[in-house]
Amino acid sequence: MDNQRLPQHENVTNVSLPNMVNVMPAAENGVPNPHGDDLILDRETRIRLQNQGYSKTYLKRKNCHIENLEDKQNTLTDIIGKEIPMTKVYTNINSVIKYEINTLEETLSQVNSNGEVLNASLLSLFLNNHYNNLLFKNKLKLQFCL
Repeated sequence: MDNQRLPQHENVTNVSLPNMVNVMPAAENGVPNPHGDDLILDRETRIRLQNQGYSKTYLKRKNCHIENLEDKQNTLTDIIGKEIPMTKVYTNINSVIKYEINTLEETLSQVNSNGEVLNASLLSLFLNNHYNNLLFKNKLKLQFCL
């Protein structure tokens, strides 16, 4: 046993494992790390990186929303530029129509006042006829009774 040597142990961290080329490196608790980096990050670093990712995503969405709003603003500006001259035309037409409406309302009020006179005369004629009919019927009753 004097001549026998004990085997020398290599440093465990320098040993590469066979057949592990295509396997994702493990993260905490043996769950595969989706980013593919070989490091298992500490909690603070991981949270900081997540926050940076969230911030980048938020800024991208915000910029996209701003671009969308700018496109809508440009479209509306173009539409307004085209419609303002037409608005002036419609305003002129509207004033002509208002004048015609006022004229028609005056004519209608005159016709209504004439119609009220006509209705009153027709009502009096109807009442007179009805009264005369009642008188005639009463005369007939009296004649038959006597």
